[in-house]
Amino acid sequence: MNLLLMYFCKVNIAIALFYLMYRLFFIKDTFWEVRRYYLLSSVLLSFAYPFISIGSWFIQQDAVNSMIVKYALLPEMNVGTVQHSTIFSFENLALILYGFGVVVLLIRMLIQLISILLIRFRHKKQLFQGKSVIVLENEITPFSFFGWVFLNPSLHSEHETSEILAHELTHVRQGHSFDVIIGELVTVLCWLNPFTWFLKNEIRQNLEYIADNQVVESGFNSKNYQYHLLQLSFQSLQFNLGNKFNVSPLKKRITMMNQQKTSKAGLLKYLIIVPLALALILSSNAETLFNRAKESLGNNYLNWRTSKIIDNQQSTLSSANIVVSNEAIPQQVSVSEDVKQAVPAVSVTPVNDKTDHDKVYQVVEKMPEFPGGIQMLMKYLSQNIKYPEEAQKSGIEGKVICQFVITKEGMVDNVNVIRSVHPSLDAEAIRVIKAMPIWIPGEQNGKKVNVQYVLPIHFKLGEAKSTDLKNNAVIILDGIQQPAGFDIKSIKPENISLINVLKPTDEKQKEQLISKYGKDAVNGVIEIKTKRQ
Repeated sequence: MNLLLMYFCKVNIAIALFYLMYRLFFIKDTFWEVRRYYLLSSVLLSFAYPFISIGSWFIQQDAVNSMIVKYALLPEMNVGTVQHSTIFSFENLALILYGFGVVVLLIRMLIQLISILLIRFRHKKQLFQGKSVIVLENEITPFSFFGWVFLNPSLHSEHETSEILAHELTHVRQGHSFDVIIGELVTVLCWLNPFTWFLKNEIRQNLEYIADNQVVESGFNSKNYQYHLLQLSFQSLQFNLGNKFNVSPLKKRITMMNQQKTSKAGLLKYLIIVPLALALILSSNAETLFNRAKESLGNNYLNWRTSKIIDNQQSTLSSANIVVSNEAIPQQVSVSEDVKQAVPAVSVTPVNDKTDHDKVYQVVEKMPEFPGGIQMLMKYLSQNIKYPEEAQKSGIEGKVICQFVITKEGMVDNVNVIRSVHPSLDAEAIRVIKAMPIWIPGEQNGKKVNVQYVLPIHFKLGEAKSTDLKNNAVIILDGIQQPAGFDIKSIKPENISLINVLKPTDEKQKEQLISKYGKDAVNGVIEIKTKRQ
């Protein structure tokens, strides 16, 4: 899913949850100031929590025994095709429609703002009861906007004007217009979500509760003030952005003024926002946490398998003979469900039952080496793997996991697929592995032995096809484009976790790569990711 759509989905879900929590626990209490901060915090947290990542807290260093298991796992090879952008895809169409609604509501909001500014500069300020107000001539309800109070004094008695000023100046002093603007912006950005409109109304209504309470606490008679509100209910409401003196529904305001004050012990329930916020953050990081947990379980399973292998092979291999060093460890790859499925097929088993000399090992003192090392192996694979046309046309993609043996003569033998995706993809993976040049064989106790390997090959549509690792290609290292002439050999093979090579196969694909990476991308793009530190 498009990242922007995913982000707004998370935001809208959070707004809905915070609003429902508000309705369930806080709607009937009289902690209007606290409710104001709850509502504003709800908006802030809804837009912020998708950016909070806690995955880094769960990163752990690999233990020695897990490194032993990774001896026999070669780096995953990605094979793909250049993705052709589709302007009229469902996601793009949804974004266009969503954006259209945002633009319309934003224009509406700007028109209201401009209308208030025009009213302000077309009318003069005057002092009434020692307070500066913008004197209006039309028969409209009094309102305030930031530091301005708009009022037609000829429509109200002196006592009524005092009540209005006490009410509106509360809005001015406490900056309630900021809350109103925030509520309007939320509905502009999340206009499809009905809960955003409900939340905006609650923000506005709660501000009126605060102002009404201030009027009553200032010494004005509560009943007379309520009758005054009812008398003004017929006047027009022209400016949605203003804090209006008689904003509807009046019944709720009058009910709230007559309601008994809530016990201060009820403040503790507002702490419920903390577990709700934490739950949202955890849900936003659920995929990352799940992958980390799966990786950890995979490591534990592989470690257990390795310990069993070593225990069963005490006559030929002991833990004391295992040399754990950077030079001995091929490129590390992340442990995934795919590799876990492959493990049972890569245990130490004899090629035949005649002699121990013909046994196949997974871990030996000196592992077999592709001529030139892991980097040259990845270059060989990138140059020779072809995405089968049949699979491309049928939209087939997936990860083929192959198992093969490097014999004591360095030959590739016993190639088979232990996880199949499609016959065409399986056949291509087997073809490339069988065509490998002679390896430098592995050794155990000074003798050349047969060693088994597992190689995942990921065929994926929508990404680029592998190409040559030439120095004139664009190099992207951990998301950062490297300068021209960057020496790819400066990256230690054991530090590489993934190589993804993008090679244009036609003019359209060339244009796509050039527009994203610059003119040098015509020679291809090599994306390299290194291991987590």
